[in-house]
Amino acid sequence: MPNAKVRLKKQQTIDELEKIIADASVAVITDYRGVKTSELTKLRGKLRQSKVGYKVVKNTLVKSVANGVGKNKLTTVFDGPIAMAYGYGDDVATPAKLVLEYIVTSKSIMTVVGGFLGDRPLSSEEVTILSKLPPKKVLIAKVLGGIQAPVYRLVGTLNAPIQGLVTVLNGRLKQLEAVK
Repeated sequence: MPNAKVRLKKQQTIDELEKIIADASVAVITDYRGVKTSELTKLRGKLRQSKVGYKVVKNTLVKSVANGVGKNKLTTVFDGPIAMAYGYGDDVATPAKLVLEYIVTSKSIMTVVGGFLGDRPLSSEEVTILSKLPPKKVLIAKVLGGIQAPVYRLVGTLNAPIQGLVTVLNGRLKQLEAVK
């Protein structure tokens, strides 16, 4: 009877990992060796506030799951005792920002060993770069500003001669009125 419970628990873990690997838009893989359970609990709570999950995973199991969901390239980032901070949706920088911020502020010995973005594995350096990206809304605003700026300059350039002509004509009109 205990075997059935163990198998059921393992299958639930596999199902959960399949969902995470298949659906998560981003994950940050951390090496948690030497980190106290209380620290991991604190990190989980901080991540949960931003709707980011955190799960300690067995690398052989997660490699098998990655292969099973067709994300074979990701198996390279699963090595050693690891945990994943993962997120869904458009804001791919949030998990990286939160994990790296936590490591710095808490002076934790936890390290980032890599991650993935969709189907693409990331090195720890790429995760650091990802953490420095501004939020999606800010990036969109910058792109739109970059598109609008040349148009505004063009309108200003085209408008300048007309404004100059109007200024000259107004000056001449005042001269003529002064003569009368």
